[in-house]
Amino acid sequence: MLNRHEAPLSGQSTFRRLVTYSLPHKARFLAAFVMLGIAIAAEMAIPWLVKTILDEVIVPQQFDWVHLGLLSGLVLGFYVIQAVFQYFQALTFRHGALLVVNDVRKELFEHVLNFPIRTFDKLPSGKLVSYITNDTESLRDMFVSTMPTIIQGSLRITGIFIAIALLDWRLMLLSLALIPVLLLTMHWYRKVSMPIFDGIRGQISNINNNISESLQGMALIQAFQQEKAFQDKFERNNNSWFKFRTRSIAIDSLMLAPFTRLVGSVTAIGIVAWFASASLSTAVEIGTLYAFLNYIERFFDPFRQLSMELRKLQVATVSSKRIFELLDDKEGQHAQPSAFADLTCQKDIEFRNVSLTYDEGHKALSEVSFKAEGGKFTAIVGHSGSGKSSVINLLMRFYQHQQGEILVGGKPIQAMPDAQLRRLFGLVSQDPYIFSGSILENIDLSHRNADKAKVKVAAEQVKAAKFIERLSDGYDHQPGYGGSSLSTGERQLLALARALAHDPQIFLLDEATANIDSETEEAVKAALANIQRGRTVIAVAHRLSTVQNADQILVMSKGKVVQSGIHDELVSQPGDYRELYLAQKTKEENAHENINLGLAAASAA
Repeated sequence: MLNRHEAPLSGQSTFRRLVTYSLPHKARFLAAFVMLGIAIAAEMAIPWLVKTILDEVIVPQQFDWVHLGLLSGLVLGFYVIQAVFQYFQALTFRHGALLVVNDVRKELFEHVLNFPIRTFDKLPSGKLVSYITNDTESLRDMFVSTMPTIIQGSLRITGIFIAIALLDWRLMLLSLALIPVLLLTMHWYRKVSMPIFDGIRGQISNINNNISESLQGMALIQAFQQEKAFQDKFERNNNSWFKFRTRSIAIDSLMLAPFTRLVGSVTAIGIVAWFASASLSTAVEIGTLYAFLNYIERFFDPFRQLSMELRKLQVATVSSKRIFELLDDKEGQHAQPSAFADLTCQKDIEFRNVSLTYDEGHKALSEVSFKAEGGKFTAIVGHSGSGKSSVINLLMRFYQHQQGEILVGGKPIQAMPDAQLRRLFGLVSQDPYIFSGSILENIDLSHRNADKAKVKVAAEQVKAAKFIERLSDGYDHQPGYGGSSLSTGERQLLALARALAHDPQIFLLDEATANIDSETEEAVKAALANIQRGRTVIAVAHRLSTVQNADQILVMSKGKVVQSGIHDELVSQPGDYRELYLAQKTKEENAHENINLGLAAASAA
């Protein structure tokens, strides 16, 4: 599924890698950092000014109203400066954080779009959705909330130590002794909670995958009355999530805010006791005591805030590791040339002793060799599992063959980048996918600046214009999720129009007539006659009636080409093709006879 051959990412390496995404926006973050420094400097000045008011004005009762007014004005001014710069730094930092998460999400989706098809065979779509949505949302929480808390807390602690050192260096050393205790506690929390949050994210992915599979297969679930089985499967994953979440709540309740409050209270009591003992031998300034207690209270604020953010940090660390594992997954990807190959003839296709294995089991193709001449119609037929569709998969480079050579236009396909190779092909599969959007957008697929004239020409050539123009909104009609408002045949004609609109040199039809009725089959055959002019057509077919006029028919069995020729030659000689033809002919005759019997019975009644 993911490439596990590389060493797993550590928390520190993951964090460093995340920081690199902020480099394109470093000017924004630097501005936020400067504004944060100004806000914290103003915050640190306020207790010192209050100390001055207490020790120089209130306690000695030296009420110089000008002096008092100046000091009070400075306190108010620093509060305003703190609030203004705190607001703008938060706004700037969070906007930069959203840009970072936006970049990560775009890179992740772009990477998934370029995954080899083999990867999607192993990685459920529900988990991919979880990576792109839930995990990147966790990163947003980290950049928007946790990282500003860490930076702000570090600056505040530095400022507090400077202020306390100016007041009394001995108490500053005492405060320093508290840091290892708090850091060790946070480290222990991180070590204990990491496996728990890893389990939470894993179960969320499983739940998303359960939901995705159940919704896509709802008709089958209800048809086979398997609602209870799928509900039980969902509840097992949901209960696992509940157990992990309960454990995380227990650890959070013990180690986050309560512990830092306890340490803060004990420290405050210690400072008051220290000042009480010092007052026995010398005078203690009440303002100094206030300043110490205020700074100590502020000293624990960053640790309290960071303790509350540790949970988000742990979730984000797990999510980022999953994201980077996905981004680092190169399994199945192949090196591509940067320049387009110079093709002698864009329409010729040749297989030379090609073998393909999807896994370590049996071969899907075994030393397959054939040549499809440009501008000709080549059909591939055979029983299910004979390897027909594997030929299409290799031509589209959805999978990599392990042996032999595939040539398109006289050049090995390895000599062509995917963009050049796939530009040559127009693919129509057995179950055409209909995207959200209009008929126009489904044929053009560019999602912007669709060429309506080109789309209409393509629809007319494949005989799809007739049913499209009957729709209420014509080419602007929204066919619904998966094309629910269209029949199977209409979706197939739409897929043919989509392939033709991209003006390919070679058409690849993978069981394009397998699931349609005889009337639609005739429409598809007429469409094929139109699109074939001047183009190479390779059609994988189940119904032999659609390929009887092919220039070449390849018969496959167990991954090998066992016969080749035209229809009249193959049907007159013993072999797989003759057996397939006779079996289908008998089936059609029986179906026709049953229809006649039904009509006769209806007439007699």
